[in-house]
Amino acid sequence: MKRLLIVAALLTALATSAAALAAGGPAITEKVLGAASVSQPYTIHVRKPADIVVAKATVPAGASFGWHSHRAAVAVVVTSGTLTLYDSADRTCTPQRYHAGQGFTEQPHHVHLARNEGHTKAVVLVTYLGLKHGVNPDVPAASPGNCPF
Repeated sequence: MKRLLIVAALLTALATSAAALAAGGPAITEKVLGAASVSQPYTIHVRKPADIVVAKATVPAGASFGWHSHRAAVAVVVTSGTLTLYDSADRTCTPQRYHAGQGFTEQPHHVHLARNEGHTKAVVLVTYLGLKHGVNPDVPAASPGNCPF
């Protein structure tokens, strides 16, 4: 909750600063599309010039992204519904559920599966950081065998 408040304060300050810089001209407005609390620590390294890609995914109830990894670091915000994540390195196949207002990060090339196990659609904002221009950010992967699906 503390991190969410910090993010909200920073976004408010950014919007206020942007409006102040535009004084005398048209007003600048900003709409936050999603904010989330992220519980695990993370570090992102970008060594070469790269793109940032932001995507909105609507995941119907029962839908799955399948086992995959990403070519770049990823920050995910769940804006509605619940997304369940399974980690290829978790031998117990323990689900990690992320509800609206929560988020997570993924390092490049880390195999995982995300799916909507709920009864309503889930909406997520995905930000890919450090992507090469024009490259598909997602890489399908074979099941690592730690889960029965």
